[in-house]
Amino acid sequence: MKKINDEQKLKRMIRENRIDECFSDPSLQFELYCFEKGEFLNNLLDTNKWVIFTVSGMTRILHVRDDGSLYEISSGYGPAFFGDVEFVQNSPASYLVEALRRTWCIALPVTQYRKQLENDPVFLMFLLKQLSAKLEGSTASAALPRTLEEKVGYYMETQCRNRTLHGVERAAASLSCSKRQLLRILKGMCEKGTAEKTGKGKYRLTAGAG
Repeated sequence: MKKINDEQKLKRMIRENRIDECFSDPSLQFELYCFEKGEFLNNLLDTNKWVIFTVSGMTRILHVRDDGSLYEISSGYGPAFFGDVEFVQNSPASYLVEALRRTWCIALPVTQYRKQLENDPVFLMFLLKQLSAKLEGSTASAALPRTLEEKVGYYMETQCRNRTLHGVERAAASLSCSKRQLLRILKGMCEKGTAEKTGKGKYRLTAGAG
């Protein structure tokens, strides 16, 4: 992680990503950080003390089980927001956010501004929308596909850029199955024509699938 002391770049990123519209107080002092691949954003910037906007790059969210093991909840490119649950509950996160490539973030220190933020209707409405979206996603998960093949297809449709799975091992971890199981499913999908292999460890969902 590296703090970027470039005020003009920071202001431009805030403006381009409309981050200032999430707050009513124009005097808030944001900070700009750059994370390298493999770094954990909320280990280095504790989301119980910061709210974090990712503005470019790619991240994945890993849930921490009670036994300390991890499994991937989701991954994606571009803008995301972290720290909403921690702000409301004032408690540590039960997940990790890993940078999968160089990722730029704009962060605001909650410890410095908590009282202001708790009385900011614009920010509180933003938080409400964020939490509502997460609740909706959690509710929708109850209706997710149940067979492993259905889960693989859904994963490729919703979590993979251009409907293309890159990296069998990482996908297997995300789907909570073994690499062998996933390869067997992908082979079957290719035989059915619902997917096609496009390279080593790369499989694309075909146009007729889903």
